[in-house]
Amino acid sequence: MKSIKKIVLVVLMLVMVMSLAGCRKPYDKPEFRTIEASQTAFLIPLIGDTSDQGVFESEELLLEAKVATKEIQIPHRWVQTGRKVWNGEYRPSATLIVVERKPVSRSWNSGTSTDTSTSAIFGETSDAIGIYVGMNCTAMIEEKDAAKFLYRYNNTPLETIIDTDIKKMVEDRFNLETAKYTSTELSSKKGEIMEAVKAFVIDYFKDYGITITVLGMKEGISYENAAIQSAIDEKFASEQQLVIQQNKNEANIAKAEAEAKALVMAAEAQAEANRILAESLTDEILAQMYYEKWDGKLPYLYGADGNTLIQVPVS
Repeated sequence: MKSIKKIVLVVLMLVMVMSLAGCRKPYDKPEFRTIEASQTAFLIPLIGDTSDQGVFESEELLLEAKVATKEIQIPHRWVQTGRKVWNGEYRPSATLIVVERKPVSRSWNSGTSTDTSTSAIFGETSDAIGIYVGMNCTAMIEEKDAAKFLYRYNNTPLETIIDTDIKKMVEDRFNLETAKYTSTELSSKKGEIMEAVKAFVIDYFKDYGITITVLGMKEGISYENAAIQSAIDEKFASEQQLVIQQNKNEANIAKAEAEAKALVMAAEAQAEANRILAESLTDEILAQMYYEKWDGKLPYLYGADGNTLIQVPVS
């Protein structure tokens, strides 16, 4: 009987121990986040005065929340969800917002693509001629501007911004500039137009924490009206043929002039050589040359009959 009581007592003790163990709060497992070299992190409190994460109160508050370390532990708080003290869970008391600063590039190609992330930039001249141009654009966020960018855009991905805000602004400024010139003036004004667009767009987005490192035209101007484009292409081809022929003509003329000049120089050189030789042939030199070539025989003369050879006698 006593042994049964002991067994029952032991079982009751085990049940109590197990019950007490189940009444304890769970272990708060640490939570860590690693920040990459191209990222800037902000640890924003979820409780207190800044509980509304939809809109940040100021750029200054974000600068205060900026985290310098590359490994961050997320702080937790215990939230009781039941009547018992052990009924609950650990929730983060702060949220980590990471701004990705890596450059993003886009190539807006000449043409009429419906994909807004790659379609060309459209403009219109003062004489209402629609045109397309291709452009390249690269944007990034500098480390010192991460808080400004986060405050302005609430951490919208830079890829989205370059496809929407930046491209729309580029196209808007491009339209304003092309509207200053006629279609015939456009080709000679491309440089001025692009410089004006760059200056405005780069300054504008710098105030929003975005640094635009590349913004420029590529390819040529394409016209919205296919007939205009065809006429321009034909004119260009004709002009190119004319330039090629002019180049050939100029090359042939240059070659002929060079050959004529070479002949004149050769003739002048030969004449000078003959003059120098003539001036140097004195009577003594001519006599010496004669004797050097003489074979020692006296010359023969024909007789009066025209047939007899008579040797000239030595006087």
